Amino acid sequence: MSSRLLFRTCIIAILLAPGVLAADVSRFFGHEIAITGENPERSLEIDGRSVLKDAIISISEVTVIGGVPTLVGERSAGGNACDASPFIISFPQSGQPRIDGPIDSCAYVSREIKRDSILFSTPAVPGSDGERWSWTPADGLKKSTSVAFKADAAKGWATLRERTLEHPADVFSFSEIADQLSSLLGTDRSAFEDIITGVGGGEFRGDNYIGTACTRHMCDSTGAIVFLSTTDRKVYVAWKTDGEKIVVRPPVKEWPDEPRQALKTWAVKWK
Repeated sequence: MSSRLLFRTCIIAILLAPGVLAADVSRFFGHEIAITGENPERSLEIDGRSVLKDAIISISEVTVIGGVPTLVGERSAGGNACDASPFIISFPQSGQPRIDGPIDSCAYVSREIKRDSILFSTPAVPGSDGERWSWTPADGLKKSTSVAFKADAAKGWATLRERTLEHPADVFSFSEIADQLSSLLGTDRSAFEDIITGVGGGEFRGDNYIGTACTRHMCDSTGAIVFLSTTDRKVYVAWKTDGEKIVVRPPVKEWPDEPRQALKTWAVKWK
């Protein structure tokens, strides 16, 4: 076993052992690392000094980047409005531990561990570019070029049969469906995107898909629904912005029974 792999295996075993809290790991590369307190006032401490506070704090990755021992963790205010934001602690041979982040993003941030860097990214979604960051021990976090959202020309109504669609915002990645949505929404596309890319989810009922979402932190006053009818390959959508009435496309009289019932159930909270 290589020294790099042995290092990772040993440290992960310490941090993730059953019943062992981060606060129980008293020494880490010559420094005290602890997560203290209770939700919503937890604190990440290094050598008794608080360097980060939030409702939820955790360490999820132990690795070596460019020869420098490194921890990757996440912090969150709790709830489901925003995903957890990553931060990095590195331990250079000389000097004190260095803390970078948390990354300023409400979206889910994925990471790719490389030999000399860590790459972080958020997915591109309708109306919002995907963001990219790179981290190195020498330079810390640096933001790189964003990636614009683009529908996949290879995905269409037939691809729905794979039933991989989960969040309703992902319907815009299906080129055939995105084209129909654009025609339905017209100049209201931006307003619809703002809501449908928020907190939400969906499911298949038979061959049809129903997804709902709401604007982050505004779920009491906003919402959107999308119904994909695979039998006639048509899209039915409705949305409500803050302080406004529900908008329905196409007109509700053109909705068949099943999507109309889904619309009625969804709209009850605003009546």
